[in-house]
Amino acid sequence: MVALLTAVCLFSAVARALALPSPHIPMAGSLPVLRLPRASDCHPSHTEFTSSLSDLYTVIEGDHATGQKGLQLFLDRPHGEVKMDKETATNDVVGTGATVNSTYAMGHGKVTFEVAAPTVSGVVTAVILVGTQTPGEIDVELLGGDPAHWQTNVFAPTPKDPRPLFGVFSSVEDVPGPEGIAAFHKYTIDWDAERIVWGVDGQDVRTLDRSKARSDGFEHYPTGELRVQLGIWDASSPAGTSEWARGPVEWNSAPKRISAFVRSVTVEC
Repeated sequence: MVALLTAVCLFSAVARALALPSPHIPMAGSLPVLRLPRASDCHPSHTEFTSSLSDLYTVIEGDHATGQKGLQLFLDRPHGEVKMDKETATNDVVGTGATVNSTYAMGHGKVTFEVAAPTVSGVVTAVILVGTQTPGEIDVELLGGDPAHWQTNVFAPTPKDPRPLFGVFSSVEDVPGPEGIAAFHKYTIDWDAERIVWGVDGQDVRTLDRSKARSDGFEHYPTGELRVQLGIWDASSPAGTSEWARGPVEWNSAPKRISAFVRSVTVEC
């Protein structure tokens, strides 16, 4: 991921992830660190989206459907003309993608997302854990322009950060099988007070210890309650985001409606 984004981009991204009108920045890094056991407010569940969202999930933005392949998240082409700036590799407008949040939150736990993503450059499918009151995130991101890989990331900024933290704690991992992200795979985030483990199809591929989640003298480890968020979005702007996502989306040739599928979400405690 590209870290050369402005502070305005940082705050707007946080606000979108939180589904709040403005970001609420925590004071982590300047306060004593509390070492907590695995939280007891994690409630096990297994949701298959073949007929409905159930009362565990709610739509925040965009359109969706449910069916045999699970929850279908739509990304719709922008209305009107889309102007591409070839010099900056960006579009002047972006499409509207679906965002679905869980109605529950968790202190720690293990979440498995069964996902198939579109392979359209500039489109990002994200299944993440995101803060309910603070901008902490633990991410799984599937880039349509890089179908053979998936990305992991932690994003937990503090108000004293001297620079944006996009990509500082990210990694790129291989997707099993020849179809890559277009096929259904099970991506896992296992989060507790001391480490985060990401896996795919039952195999752990990356561990981030809390002691390693430090940058510029501050700890950047999610410590507040997180909820599940499922989404698809057009990463065609700004320039740094578009470059990271292999964008912009070529809306003149891409389908007017692009879909990602989430077959199931499983929460273990």
